[in-house]
Amino acid sequence: MERAKKNVRLGLTLPLGGADKAVELARAAVDLGYEEVWMAEVNGGDSYALAGAVAQGLPGVRIGTAVVPAQTRTPMMHAMSAMTLSQLTQGNFILGIGLSSPNIVHDGAGQPYERPLTTMREHVTVLREMLSAQKTSFDGKTLSVKGFRLGGAPVGEVPIYLGALNKAMLRLTGALCDGVCLNMVPESALPQVLGEVRAGAEEAGKDPNELEVVARLHVVVVDDLEMGRNLIRTVFGAYAATPGYNKCFEWIGFEEEARQIREAYARRDRAGVAAGVTDRLSDAMAVVGDKEAVRARLRAYAEAGIDVCVVNPIADASAMPQVLKDLSGCLDGLDLRNSGVVRATE
Repeated sequence: MERAKKNVRLGLTLPLGGADKAVELARAAVDLGYEEVWMAEVNGGDSYALAGAVAQGLPGVRIGTAVVPAQTRTPMMHAMSAMTLSQLTQGNFILGIGLSSPNIVHDGAGQPYERPLTTMREHVTVLREMLSAQKTSFDGKTLSVKGFRLGGAPVGEVPIYLGALNKAMLRLTGALCDGVCLNMVPESALPQVLGEVRAGAEEAGKDPNELEVVARLHVVVVDDLEMGRNLIRTVFGAYAATPGYNKCFEWIGFEEEARQIREAYARRDRAGVAAGVTDRLSDAMAVVGDKEAVRARLRAYAEAGIDVCVVNPIADASAMPQVLKDLSGCLDGLDLRNSGVVRATE
C-alpha cells in the first residue's frame, strides 16, 4: 500500500445522525484544511451510503470507515460496497471493519457474536481475495463462500484496517491489515497498544512502518472542564461497560474503574456506571478542555503515534462550525518520521 504523502493528518468523523447535513459538514471541514472524512457505524446512518454521498460531493478527498461492524453484513456485501466506493473516490477509500458489540451484532442484527479472533481473521482473508477480483471460495469456521467474483474491480488495492482493543486482535491487525483504528485509547497507552500491532507485523514478516494508525478522538471544546467530563460520562459511560472496552481499559491501567463499571452494569445501576467513569478515565476516553488545551492534546496524540487524528466533536449542530474552526490547523508544522506504530514503540 502506498502511504499518503503527509505522515500526520487531521480528519473529521461525521456524526452518527443527521445524514442530510453530512456532505455540507464534510465540505466545511475540508474548506478549513481537514484532509480526510471518516464514518463510524452503530445504529444510525449507513456508513457506506454516507461515504458515497461524501465522495460525490468532495471528489479526491480520502474517505474511510472507522469502523463498520464486520458481522452485520456478509463479506460479499462489504466487498461490493468497498469496490463501489473505491471507484467513486478514484482509489481513495479505506475499508475499516471491527467486531462492534453483542448489543449490535447479536441483539440488533441477529448474528452470532462469538469466536472474535477467528471471525475477524476469516473476514479479512475473504475480503482480501474478493477485492482482488478473484473468484473466491472459502470454507472456514465462521464463513463459507462458494465461487463468488465481484462484477468489477476497485481502483487499485483497497486498504483494510481493523478496529482493535485487545492484545490478540491488535497482533492480528499487525499481521493481516494495512492499518489499525483506535477508539478511546489515551496517548499514554499508545506504546503498549501499538507495541502489540508492531509485534504482530514483525512476526508476520511485515514492515511496521507500512502500517497506519487512525484514532477517533472524541472532542469537547469547553471552558468548564467538569461540565465537559460529565458530558463524556453521559455519552460514553455505557461504552466502558461493554466487554471489549471494559477489558481494554482494565488492560491499559484502569483496573479499578473497569471493575466498578462492570459490577454496576451487571446490577443495572446507571448511576454506578457513570460514577465509574472517573476524571482520570474520562480524560482517557476523550479530549476535553478549552480550545488551546484541546489543540495541544491533539498534537500530543500525533507525536505519540497517531497518523490520522480523526476528531469527533461532541457539540450541538449549531456549534459545530465553530468547533471545526477552533481545531483546524492544529497539526500544522509537525514533520514526524516513520509511521505511528514505529514512533510509539521506538
